[in-house]
Amino acid sequence: MEKTQGNKVCAACGRAIEESGVYSGPMEIFDGPKDVLLSDGGAVCRECAEKVRIVRPLKNSRMFLESAAHFGTFESKTGAKHDNRGWINVLIDPIAELDTEGFRRVQSEAESAASALSERFAGARGAAEADFTYRRFTKDRSMDTPLGANEKRFVTCVKVLFGEIRPGDVVTVAHKEREYTAKVEDVWYWNYLDIPVRPIEKASAGTTAALWFYNDVPFIYPGDILMVKEGQ
Repeated sequence: MEKTQGNKVCAACGRAIEESGVYSGPMEIFDGPKDVLLSDGGAVCRECAEKVRIVRPLKNSRMFLESAAHFGTFESKTGAKHDNRGWINVLIDPIAELDTEGFRRVQSEAESAASALSERFAGARGAAEADFTYRRFTKDRSMDTPLGANEKRFVTCVKVLFGEIRPGDVVTVAHKEREYTAKVEDVWYWNYLDIPVRPIEKASAGTTAALWFYNDVPFIYPGDILMVKEGQ
C-alpha cells in the first residue's frame, strides 16, 4: 500500500492526518493504533478507526517470504549465498480495504453493534471474552529486589467485546452466585499467532489483547466474560 502524499483530512471528523502516522500495509508490526489510508485515497484518523474496530477488527495472517531483509542469508558449502526462507505473521487492517462511503456505512454498523452490546452488558463500561490464561516469569531489575529476581505474572488473552479495558481497571468474573475480581496491571496487544509482545494504552472493542495480573487468577476460564463495571 502506498502512503499518503502530504497531509490528509479524516473523512469522519475532519482532523488533519500526517503521512508518518498512516498504516502502511501487512508487513507492518503493530505498535499502537494508527491513522488509516482508505482505498480511494481518503483517510481516517486513529480515533475514528478505533470506534469501528468492534465490526472491523485488525486481522493477522501468515505469509511465506524468501527475503534476506527478514531472515538474513546463509552460505552453502559451495560458497554460494542463499536467502533464508520462512513464514512471518502479517498485520491486515480491513478498514484500509474500504473507500470513504464504505467507511461511513461501517460507522453505522459499529454504532448499531455498540448499542446492542450496551444492552447486553448493562452497567459495564468494558467487557471481554477470555481465551486462555498462562503463567509467565519476569525478571525484576528494580532497586527494591535482588538483581534478576523472578516474579510470577499471570496473563489472560482476551477479545474485547464492548467498551475498552485499560491498565488499572478491575475486572469482575461471575461463577454461579459468586463474583471474583482482579486488577489489570498492564494491557498488551495480542494477535492470536504470537505471544503478547507490545504494551498498549488501552484495548477497545474488537481488539485481541493480553491482560496482565500480578496475582493468580484461577477463576478465569476460557469463554468467561470479564467485565469492567461502571464506577470502577
